[in-house]
Amino acid sequence: MPGSVNLRECKVLERMVKMHAEKGGLYGAICAAPAVTLAHWGMLKGLKATCYPSFMEKFTAEVIPVNSRVVVDRNVVTSQGPGTAIEFALALVEQLYDKEKMEEVAGPLYVHPQHGADYTIEELNSVEWKCSGTPQFLCQLLMVQRKLKLLI
Repeated sequence: MPGSVNLRECKVLERMVKMHAEKGGLYGAICAAPAVTLAHWGMLKGLKATCYPSFMEKFTAEVIPVNSRVVVDRNVVTSQGPGTAIEFALALVEQLYDKEKMEEVAGPLYVHPQHGADYTIEELNSVEWKCSGTPQFLCQLLMVQRKLKLLI
């Protein structure tokens, strides 16, 4: 948490990010920083944004809080925290390049490129299990386990 406060208090960084945003540049923040830093600087006015869930109430009244892992609104990308960092990075890649580049990057990472995307399941070795009655091996194994507990 002190990191977001330190960012917020850095006037040089604030000027740099604001100048970049004024030129239409992409900017973003993750975890507590959307609420503690960007909102404090007035850089989320009228925009949808998210942050670490326990910091949502710290958004200023001008921010439209969204409970989502990653939010993209115009040239701003915000995300909830460490567990959403890869999705956040992929959203930035998509904004900087395009959807195809984002999917190219996401593929080898074995992650969803976008929140809400469905998993695909492909069964490689189809096995049909046939069993009539109680599996004897499992029952015998459980009996051995119980006998060992009695001995110990």
